[in-house]
Amino acid sequence: GSHLLSLINDVLDMSHIESGKIHLEEKPCSLPDILHGLHNILQADVHAKQLELQIDTVDVFDEDIYTDKLRLNQILLNLLSNAMKYTPDGGHVSFTVQELPQFTRQLAHFRFIVEDNGYGMSQEYLQNIFQAFTREEDSVTNKIQGTGLGMAITKNLLDLMGGKIAVESEKGKGSIFTVDLELQISQQEIDQSFWQKHGISRLLAVDDEEMLCVNIRTTMEDTGVAVDYALDGE
Repeated sequence: GSHLLSLINDVLDMSHIESGKIHLEEKPCSLPDILHGLHNILQADVHAKQLELQIDTVDVFDEDIYTDKLRLNQILLNLLSNAMKYTPDGGHVSFTVQELPQFTRQLAHFRFIVEDNGYGMSQEYLQNIFQAFTREEDSVTNKIQGTGLGMAITKNLLDLMGGKIAVESEKGKGSIFTVDLELQISQQEIDQSFWQKHGISRLLAVDDEEMLCVNIRTTMEDTGVAVDYALDGE
């Protein structure tokens, strides 16, 4: 039943895209809220397959953006769901959001990277991955339900949003999907004196993921707050 509903929704989306009836509704939204929402949606599948899901941000300074939240969610969820679907139980999926140097002042340049150590794809199939109703046919993937439309919809939505997508994959070694997208920066005023007002001059970040701690320290560089970090509670 859920597979049939997914197929119907994908066919309707593809129909709207091909007829030019999809319009972007850009509104203010928060990138951290989007990431938290994706994490919550994926948790059930993560636990069911005993996957390791790692979400990281790198040099993300512009968190308040204008975009079509529904469509951005759809793109990222398609990529993450696929990575989890085609990764065997106990595997690893990572999702990295990186802010790159801007091309223009009003637009933040984001890179979204979804990487897994799953079944991977052949070089022949990669030539057709973004075409509608295409799936790689082999003894493993034939047992996994799919509509063959997810990647085509993702590519078309990114074209509509002015983004780009690239994929690297190898049979038995997993896949890496990379999305580059420029999103308008919200003009909301940032309170530069927030930390001073609250009497915060030092901060200690504690986490066993060193990259997370380094990202926190980098993000706080211009706030006047001294940041140290430790990799364990002791």
